[in-house]
Amino acid sequence: MLEIKVNKEKEKATLLVAGELDYSNVAQLQQEIARQEAPVVEVVLKDLQFMDSSGAGMLLNQARLLSRQNRVLKITHIPANIRHDLEIIGFFRVLETLKGTPQSGGE
Repeated sequence: MLEIKVNKEKEKATLLVAGELDYSNVAQLQQEIARQEAPVVEVVLKDLQFMDSSGAGMLLNQARLLSRQNRVLKITHIPANIRHDLEIIGFFRVLETLKGTPQSGGE
């Protein structure tokens, strides 16, 4: 089961995610991220207990989409067990690559 609470501020939307993020509910979080209009969307994972590869892939795709819109997807408060799995699959290297991508038409 996945729970998402949304706090909206002027420049940032914060999504508090709890439960398990897997192939069965990944679309739910994807739709909630897509629904946000703020320049910065923060996904707080401190209460997430499990994430499979479909969840990681969706977050990377959303980070890429927001980057193309000159917006930022921040993924914070990642529990140690999930962080470990994300490090193994190279999740953070891809995020770093996105940060280096020109934000406004540059190259």
